[in-house]
This record gives sequence, C-alpha cells and structure tokens, in this order.
Amino acid sequence: MTSLRQAPSRRDLRAMNSEVELLCFASDAERRLDRAERWLAAFEARFSRFQPPSELSRLNRAAGRSFQASPALFALVETAVALARRSGGVFDLTVLGALEAAGYNRSFNTLTGLRSETGRVAAGDQGWRQVALDPKARSICLPAGVGIDLGGIAKGWAVDRLASMLGRPCLVNGGGDVRAVGRPGDAPGWRVGVADPFAAERDLAVLAVEDRGVATSSSLRRSWAGAAGRLHHLIDPQTGAPSRSDVVQCTAVATTTLLADYHAKVALLLGAAAGLAHLNDAPGTEGLIVLADGSVRRSRRLSAYLP
Repeated sequence: MTSLRQAPSRRDLRAMNSEVELLCFASDAERRLDRAERWLAAFEARFSRFQPPSELSRLNRAAGRSFQASPALFALVETAVALARRSGGVFDLTVLGALEAAGYNRSFNTLTGLRSETGRVAAGDQGWRQVALDPKARSICLPAGVGIDLGGIAKGWAVDRLASMLGRPCLVNGGGDVRAVGRPGDAPGWRVGVADPFAAERDLAVLAVEDRGVATSSSLRRSWAGAAGRLHHLIDPQTGAPSRSDVVQCTAVATTTLLADYHAKVALLLGAAAGLAHLNDAPGTEGLIVLADGSVRRSRRLSAYLP
C-alpha cells in the first residue's frame, strides 16, 4: 500500500493550450506518469482542430461524406451529440463555423492582435440533429458545410482518462479542468480554488473534492478584439455569435470532468436565472456562477464542497 505521508510524484506538461499538472501517489508513479504523458501527446495529435493531419480535422474536411472513425473519436462525437440532445441544443458541437467567423480559427496562443471581420454566422440550424452516427460501422457523417469543435468536452474526457491511468489517489489539472480521485492523506478532499474572473490572484471559493470533476467556463479568459468589441469562444447556438449571457463565469462540480465542463458551459449560456436552475436540477451537480456585475450565486448544495 502506498503511504500518503509522502509527497506525490508530479509532472508538469503543456498540452491542449493549457498547463497540465499531474499528481500521483502510486508506488510506480514515474511509470504511470510516463504513460500518461505519452497518451496525452497522442490524444492532442488526434483531436486538435488546429492540426490539419489530426483525425478531427480529417472528419471536418469530410463533411457531407461518411467518415470511418476510430473508437475514441466515435465515442467522443456520440457523447457530444447525446449532450446536445440533453441540453435541447444549448450545447452544440457543430459551432465550428461560428467560432471561425468570430476569429478563433487558430490556436489561441497565436490570436494576439487578431480582429474578426464578421463575428457571426447563420444561426438556428441545430446542426447536431443532422450528425449521422452508425455504431455498427463506426462511421460519422457530418452535414455538408458543417464542422465540429469538441473543445472542452474533449479536454474533460482527456482529464478523466489521465486520472484513470494514475491510480488512487491522484489529481489531474488541465488548465482548470480538474479530476480529483480519492483524497490526499487525512484531508477532507483535494483543494480546488475557484478564481475570481475580475481578480485572478483571488479565489472566490476553495472547494474540497473527492472522486469528482471540476470545470470552469468563462467568457473573459479566452477573448480577443472584434470589430464590434470583445469576442470570446463560447458560442450561443441561438445567435451564431459569442454569447451575450449575463453570466461571465461558471464553475461546476460533477461526477466526471467531462460532465462538469458540459454543465458549466450550459449554465453560462443559459444566463443567471436559468443557469442556476440548471445546476440545481442536474443530479450530482453543483456550481457557482459569476455575473457581469461581479455578484456571485451558488447552487443549493455547493456548501457540501466548502471545507
């Protein structure tokens, strides 16, 4: 049995446009960390929409035709379509055209000084309904002219997979998308800070989490200059443009990091009242939302995670 009195082995990486932190207590921690690092590099090469040879890029170029997908890509797209259906289209994986029209057409760290020309595309098509999935053939057919962006869903899925490789207890932090497995020693849980979007050096709350995923969606963190003002990467499918929601940040706690990312994004896009109701109604999910005026609202049972 591994002694938790010892400090965990740690690996710091750069991937998915984020700083990635891996903490592992296993007796064979270095072997596990090496495996996780190799897996993450392969994951990014396969699922980055900014790398033309990636499988995701090839799927997008094949729009209008049947595409033979790997098991991992098929599972991710199938999950994303199911979440779009669950949200009634508030979450939509087929917003790539809107993202690119808004100016997010390359890796975010290269967007400095970029200005969008249009900032919107036609809305209301609900492209997710037209994604054809054939589980038996493991094929995907996107509507002609439609591309998908797996974004935070893919990152959450990767964080969950990495945690499964590191054993129990462990922590994976992928740029704020966190999976906490077990607990470190006698602590009530892994401590996860929720940053103030208006003062990054300050935490609005510190959560104690065990066997949970935590994710944050923010319209302030990844933004750039557009012809009509600041633009960001959270597209409202109803308008085809970056969201104008009165919520600027939402942090969600859920059973997995993938689901935490989904709930955080949906709550932000819905706005304060409907977003808080969404967090209160989603089983096993809690959260904290920050409004444009700086005020903070918490879901009913978030106190269970406050040490």
